[in-house]
Amino acid sequence: MRSDRERPFVLGLLGSPRKKSNTAVLLERVLNGAAAAGAEAETISLRELEFSSCLHCGRCDKEGRCVVRDDWQMIYPKIRAARHLVLASPIQFSGVSGEMKSMIDRGQCFWVEKYRLKRPVSEVGGERRGLFVATCGGRDRRVFDWAKHTVKAFFSSAGFCYWEEFFGAEMDAAPPIGERADILAKAEALGRRMVEGASSA
Repeated sequence: MRSDRERPFVLGLLGSPRKKSNTAVLLERVLNGAAAAGAEAETISLRELEFSSCLHCGRCDKEGRCVVRDDWQMIYPKIRAARHLVLASPIQFSGVSGEMKSMIDRGQCFWVEKYRLKRPVSEVGGERRGLFVATCGGRDRRVFDWAKHTVKAFFSSAGFCYWEEFFGAEMDAAPPIGERADILAKAEALGRRMVEGASSA
């Protein structure tokens, strides 16, 4: 899918089951930073969509396109048109949320297109950056590394490099995320840097 957007398009996919979660706040700040750097930014909350995980039907094997008709069909072209992609998810049982994992599993069509059919998954030229934003309530930061393997595999299949990560641990502790000015500032600065330092074709 060719993008005719004048500004770089940054897509944020929110995998939190809660609308006003810590993860949602951080994603909003990252995209605010991207917009301040001149990008067109959009957030899609996966919890508001209706789509299944991959059915393993094999029908994407020939064309590299998912044929299941549900709300995934709205996400798919936006991922292909994005210059940069932000996946934001709370850590649940040492992995991304169920909503995020279902979305990632539907990316099998990207894998087929890139690795089996040997075709580019996007006509967006230049560097396409992937940013992983994740939060957890506990102290054990190893959970981020375990979830990162899944996210890196998806970024690679969808045509993005795993550019950077922003992890927030102990998010259940006070004060609430909205009062942690240092963390919010870092998230916004990261969004700016994602756009400002990227090369384009």
